[in-house]
Amino acid sequence: MANPIRQKEIDERIGKAADKFWSAFQMTENGKVKSTLMLYSFCLCWVFLVVYGLCFALLNPLLDGLLSGLPVAVINLVEALVPAAAGTAVCCLTWLLPGDKRLLPVTYLWLTLFMLACLVALIILMGWDSVPLVLQFFGMFALAPLVLGISSSLILYHNRRR
Repeated sequence: MANPIRQKEIDERIGKAADKFWSAFQMTENGKVKSTLMLYSFCLCWVFLVVYGLCFALLNPLLDGLLSGLPVAVINLVEALVPAAAGTAVCCLTWLLPGDKRLLPVTYLWLTLFMLACLVALIILMGWDSVPLVLQFFGMFALAPLVLGISSSLILYHNRRR
């Protein structure tokens, strides 16, 4: 059996870490948000999800018609990369907005956390037998946008810091 005292200490540490994280979204005494970067990036990640979803929904039917007859691996690769690149190009336009330039990389950090949560949820819901299918789906529709988005945002941020 687990040590109840040790378990209580672990629960308290987790509770303190969660409180510290969620306190970034709370208001100060004068009514301002403690961390506007956290709040703005969290909201912007939902916009990015819609942009990527629209890119995949609009571009993949067009690409499917253009690529008919090619090997399945080529079709899958093109149908993953082209909408991801288009979505990344649109999302990286937020770099041109005035303000904190950390917004774009932090937004992609939020997207990474959401995608990892979705991956775990899909594996749990679909069962261990369907892990290869889940990973293929994840690779096509989540990994390509994340890799392109994170790399482009970090390149933009790194060039800005120089």
